[in-house]
Amino acid sequence: MNIFSTAIITIILFTSCSSEKYKNIQVGQKSVTYIDESRNRPLVTEIWYPTHDDFVKKDSVSKKETLFKTIETIPNASLLGDKLPLLLVSHGTGGNRFSLTWFVEKMVKEGYIVVSVDHYGNSTDNKLPREFVKWWERAIDIQYVLNTVLEDEFFKKKIDITKIGGVGFSLGGYTNIALAGGYVDRNKRETDNTSDVERKAPPEFPNTDEVIDFEKDSLIVSSYIKYKDKVKDKRIKAFFVMSPAIGFGFHSKKQTQSITAPICIVAGKGDTNTPVKQNALHYHNLIPTSEVHLFDENVDHYVFLNEPTEFGKKIIPAITIDHPKVNRKEIHKKTLNLAVDFFKKNL
Repeated sequence: MNIFSTAIITIILFTSCSSEKYKNIQVGQKSVTYIDESRNRPLVTEIWYPTHDDFVKKDSVSKKETLFKTIETIPNASLLGDKLPLLLVSHGTGGNRFSLTWFVEKMVKEGYIVVSVDHYGNSTDNKLPREFVKWWERAIDIQYVLNTVLEDEFFKKKIDITKIGGVGFSLGGYTNIALAGGYVDRNKRETDNTSDVERKAPPEFPNTDEVIDFEKDSLIVSSYIKYKDKVKDKRIKAFFVMSPAIGFGFHSKKQTQSITAPICIVAGKGDTNTPVKQNALHYHNLIPTSEVHLFDENVDHYVFLNEPTEFGKKIIPAITIDHPKVNRKEIHKKTLNLAVDFFKKNL
């Protein structure tokens, strides 16, 4: 047998072993609350990871009706032994750490550890008006959680620190662009780049009698000055963002000039919350390292949330019912194909 033949056999065996390793993967899950004491900020976090533990189906009990379909996981399961890549997930305005479990499940089964955080004051069960406009603090949340997970005894020896990626939807998309090195300019708000939709408060904004001057409030202004352009995280090597928001806060390439990591932007041409002209395409034009993929004019903003239940469609149709020509599951499948290829190439 010659050297060439031996090399081919070695490659085949290696490929076979690698694919075997990621067969029959189940989704392990840990729930934890980290406290960023420097900002008095609790960060409820979910961590999903690959495991070969067996899933045990529990006896069916009466369940509370859910708005979105859920995934099957194994709480506190064991973790595969190799060094694994890590993805950090940032949800949209008023969403939560479970908003993108369709994405999480697939990436875990591809061999990733996936960490998702509830952004303090801007999540489903914790809405504080000030936190809805302190967008830049979300990037600090992700950095703090990354620091903590990398020191966690259960995970730290299993994470490949050279392969860390970011994922975000809507405001979470902006969060990732901030982590990549982009920063908003609050001093120039009303421009041609701001749509009528984005001048209004988002539909998830909490009802409140509190009067806040968002331009002069000392807590907002001081936070902006402290963090606006200091959140780039070089440890995160690639970013995948869906329907990114806050495009109106970006007016020049100066605000994105420190971005060097690859960014994949995915959105629907029919997005009525974060119109692609002022957001996805606008970011793409400002960021040299970006690529953009647009679904057709029937695909709206909330298609990137989990698949809804019939109960969810009745309770919150605005974010669960898509255009008749749109199959949310198919959009998810196409998006996941893009994500898997993007991270394989860039991590």
